[in-house]
Amino acid sequence: MSNTEPKDIVKEFLAAIAAGDGETMIGLMAEDAVMFTPGPPQVPFNGRFEGKASILQAFTLFGEYLEIRDHTVKVMFGEGEHVGVLINETSRAKRTDRFIKQDTFWYFRISGGKIQFWEVFEDTAQVGWAWDDSATRRAE
Repeated sequence: MSNTEPKDIVKEFLAAIAAGDGETMIGLMAEDAVMFTPGPPQVPFNGRFEGKASILQAFTLFGEYLEIRDHTVKVMFGEGEHVGVLINETSRAKRTDRFIKQDTFWYFRISGGKIQFWEVFEDTAQVGWAWDDSATRRAE
């Protein structure tokens, strides 16, 4: 299998996330890539990001507002240019110190050896709760 196989590209992307390697992450994205993270507007990194500059801004927001505690890949599957990943994730909203524990599904479309499209499917109600302004800070 070459390193341009869609699943290999996604594996490299996930490894870069685990290592906090934003340069590799953005390097794996196509120039005109689209990233979509749905959810409530109070979450700073929700929305549709188009192009590397916009996606890099989203990655910066992730690091500024979210601390990933665990990011365990449960299953990865794919066919052709489509790759799906089921991830068990524990993260902390830095602003509120609330924790998000969920299974989340990520869909990727790979084209020309780069990530062309990435969409996150997660528990948007729980994510919104973690960012709710009424949250009180708690000790870890």
